[in-house]
Amino acid sequence: MKKGKLVILLAIASVLAGGVIIASQKQNIFSNDTQPSKQLSAREKQLAYLKKHEKDMTDFVKSMSPKVDSVQFDWESMEVGQVGNGTPQGGGYMLTLRGKVNQNDQTKFMVGFSLDNANSTPKEFGIYEMQPVRIYRDGGWYYYD
Repeated sequence: MKKGKLVILLAIASVLAGGVIIASQKQNIFSNDTQPSKQLSAREKQLAYLKKHEKDMTDFVKSMSPKVDSVQFDWESMEVGQVGNGTPQGGGYMLTLRGKVNQNDQTKFMVGFSLDNANSTPKEFGIYEMQPVRIYRDGGWYYYD
């Protein structure tokens, strides 16, 4: 009698387990078809953050020099690096972005954003002037003012 109950119990458990597995597979199929889930890389998230704040960044660069009428960012120049401050743990991480002004390839600047770690985006919008706007002339780089 005990063996019969055990067999029936195992049979019911097997059927239920099989049903759960089939149901979860169907759920995965439907969720993949209707809404593909794509995880963004840390770099893609950081770039999206910068593009979201492009106007604020443009206004900041324009404030760096009265001669700046337009700003062009070089999105490919985005880099994340560790900031050194002389201590073993370092000074944190910075995301930097370069660009030019007034459609002039002889100009350059660099702005930066503080990060908690190499894969994060800034918690608050805070932009730093890493390199002022400069122009190349007479064989050297000079302030653009």
